[in-house]
Amino acid sequence: MEYPRLPTFLFFCTALLPASAMIEKGQATVQVLEALGKPMGSIELRDKTLLLYPQGEVTLREGIVAEVDLMSDKQFADDQERLRVERDEWLVAQERRRVAHKAEGESLRAIKMKSQAFAALPAKDRVNYWRSFQVRYPSVDASEQIASALAGYETELEELRSQQRIAELEARVAQAEKEAAAARLETEKLRVETERTERSRNYGLRHYTDPVIRNSCYYYRPPTMTLFTNGSGTTITTTHSRNGVYRYGELSQAPSVAEPIKRIVSKAKK
Repeated sequence: MEYPRLPTFLFFCTALLPASAMIEKGQATVQVLEALGKPMGSIELRDKTLLLYPQGEVTLREGIVAEVDLMSDKQFADDQERLRVERDEWLVAQERRRVAHKAEGESLRAIKMKSQAFAALPAKDRVNYWRSFQVRYPSVDASEQIASALAGYETELEELRSQQRIAELEARVAQAEKEAAAARLETEKLRVETERTERSRNYGLRHYTDPVIRNSCYYYRPPTMTLFTNGSGTTITTTHSRNGVYRYGELSQAPSVAEPIKRIVSKAKK
């Protein structure tokens, strides 16, 4: 009877079976199965099949035992005892490392909780620290510290939002004041320009202010006066200067009537 082929991967079982009989070369697959039982696994190669047992392996060629590599019952028992001791030592070492790692995490957590410099850090930095701490020390509970840091972070976010709103309002007020100042400056420029144009248009005219109507000014052209004294005339013209001060024009002598008559009489005598 040919042994059925099994998948070509290793399957390790915790059940350990000692060899019940000696396996020799030339035996059939059925005899191997009767003596050792079902193998933990098998490996299919080109021209041979390896049956894997806790004691070792058996090599088959065309359904016949070609090689045998099995431990005796004593060797198998000694090997299992060695593996058990190594496993126990490994478990003890792992427990020792776990306890030391937990103690290190608890000590570090206590130091951070007492540190004033750590408490003064922004809440976001404290949240990130405690999250990474929980990943490094999973056996140390830091949920309370994470929750406290998250609450502080929410408070800081609300304060930042409030400060941002205040800053926006202040910026709007500053912009409004700037626009109002620009409007006042433009109004002042227009007023000065208007007054300058008005003074230029009314240059040389006299004006007076109405005492009843506020800021009411009336302009009129100054009169021209001619004075005659002993046959000679003097013309006086009043003008208005740009600075609002009145002044008199230059005196001009009118030609005398007697002088032409004297010239005519002189010519007649000649």
